[in-house]
Parts: sequence; structure tokens; C-alpha cells
Amino acid sequence: MLPTEDASSPRLDEARIAGAIRQHLLSTGLFSLSADAGAAPVARAAAQIGVDAVEVGAKGAVRAQVHLRLDDGRTSAPDPLSFELDGRGSENYAVPMPRRKGAAPVTPSARDAAAQGLVVRIADDLIDGYVARRQIAQGPPAAVHAALAADGGELRDEAIRAVGERKLRDEAPRLLKLLNDPEERTRDAALGALIALGDRRAVSELTRTRSLRDRREMRKIIEAISILGGEEADQYLSFVAATHDDDEIRAEAAAARARLERRETDATALGSR
Repeated sequence: MLPTEDASSPRLDEARIAGAIRQHLLSTGLFSLSADAGAAPVARAAAQIGVDAVEVGAKGAVRAQVHLRLDDGRTSAPDPLSFELDGRGSENYAVPMPRRKGAAPVTPSARDAAAQGLVVRIADDLIDGYVARRQIAQGPPAAVHAALAADGGELRDEAIRAVGERKLRDEAPRLLKLLNDPEERTRDAALGALIALGDRRAVSELTRTRSLRDRREMRKIIEAISILGGEEADQYLSFVAATHDDDEIRAEAAAARARLERRETDATALGSR
């Protein structure tokens, strides 16, 4: 944690910070004030906070680090409410000029107010992020859809994975578009989700848009297409195995096609029993 014992460090109103965190948790609707307040579980939350400040002339900056821990005690429940979250940030503030010669150039209230506000904002962001991730993992499909529509970021990545894990097939068209996202991480996540859905439309998209000369991408799509299977996948792997100018890629395509054929043969045999 950041140092707080120095005399020039900001002073925090711990009771007000605790109250703000408590109120924000209650506002999420996941928690209650007491065991008699309804169905929401009662949780115990703890916060560790570190702050420091730097001042040069009329400019000052505070830094804060916040660790939030929460547990509702339901260790055997299928859906316990618990987390450990860490966040940090900084905030600039104006240092008032001294009013008289020899007066201290620092007004503690300006420094303290900046630190107090920063700590609460970091805690709010941590709680909001937890709630958003929980909604993506367990909330209504509309929450996943909304996160997928975002421009990017970790929440969209989590939403992509949630589509595959929760088998939200209505989101497949959005994933197909994301196969051509500029970010490789996003493309890979979308492909993984489509594989989890078993959506063979990904085969057409991959074979249409990927360059045969990109060895890195070729290795990915060869394996993905062999898992997805189908006639189009078989034809593509056969084509690559016969015509690609890279010996290793040809060999990988041939091996992937063999795996595809074994899987489909096994599936046919199981279906006929």
C-alpha cells in the first residue's frame, strides 16, 4: 500500500468512505441492510486504502490504492457473493497560495478533499465493474448483448466468452462480425465462442477472409475449422493440404482433415446406435 503516516499525507474521513462504499453496494440491489431485509444475502465488506500526495508550487497530485474484499459467508451456496478487487488512480488539485508571509503553502482541506473523492471514485469503479461482470456471467442475455455492442475493453471480451459458455446462440451474428476485428485478442475470443456454439457459419467467414499466406492465422483456422466440421470445412482442408506452398501448413491441414473425418465417423457411429 502507499504510505499514509507522513505528516504531509492526506487525511481521510474513514467513516464517510465506509458509508459511501456501503451505500454504493446497497444501490446495486445485490445486498440488504440486514438478514430480515429480504432475500438478498448479507455480506461483510472490508477496504484497505493507501494514499500519498506530491505538491510542487501551486500544483498538487494525490495517488490512491484501494483493495476491496467482500464475502457473504455462503461458502456452500451455488452463487455466493464474494470478491477481492484492487484499483488505483491519481487526481490533480490546486494548492492555494499562502495568505501571509511564512504561512504554510498547503491547505490540508484541498489535499484531503482530493484524496477523499479519489478513494470513493476508485471504490465505485471497482464495485460497478464487479456488478457488470456478474451481469455478463449470470444476468439476462440482454446484459451480454449490451456489453458486446461496446467499442472494446475487458467487459466486451468477457461478454464474448460468456456467449460461448452460456450458449447464447442469438449473439452468433455479432461474433461472426468480430472475426474481422482489428484486435487479434478479440478475433480469437470470438472464434472460441463460435466453436463453443458449434456454429459452422464461422467456416465460411474464416475461409473467405483469411489470407492463405499468413502462417500464424492459418494454423489457428485449420484447427478451428477441423473442430467445427462439415462439408465446407472438409473441402477447405483438402484444398490447403493439396495446394499450399508451405510444407508445414500442408501437413497440418492434412492432419486436421484426418481428425475431422475421425470425429464425424465417430459421431455417425454413435448416432446409429
